[in-house]
Amino acid sequence: MKLIFTLIFLLCTFCNTLQAQNQPDEVFQQIEVAIKKGDANSLSNHFNSMLDLTIIDKEQTYSSSHAMYVVKEFFMNYPVRSFSILHKGNSGDNIYAVGSYISTKGAFDTNIFIKKYGNNYKINQLRFEPDK
Repeated sequence: MKLIFTLIFLLCTFCNTLQAQNQPDEVFQQIEVAIKKGDANSLSNHFNSMLDLTIIDKEQTYSSSHAMYVVKEFFMNYPVRSFSILHKGNSGDNIYAVGSYISTKGAFDTNIFIKKYGNNYKINQLRFEPDK
């Protein structure tokens, strides 16, 4: 009986470890889908309460609700043709992804920085800068 409980405990611990390891990738996958759809509402579900947002040449810190409207306006002014995450990595506590946003009006380098807050990974910095 002790062996069964030990095996169940080890299995649960292993599953929780796998889930924690995959969480940033899952978050980036959800972010990628939202950007591909030009869906600022879904994207904002991943915003931290305050985040640094750079769109073209304007950089500012916004509340999550205000940032959602700024991103929505960007999506309306530069409708998405395609978006893909090209690279992921980490630097200290920040986990980042580099992507390519192609709109009907030009291409943008995209940088997404997420950080763990409590049990969730949230975007604390997002950049859409013209591809040079």
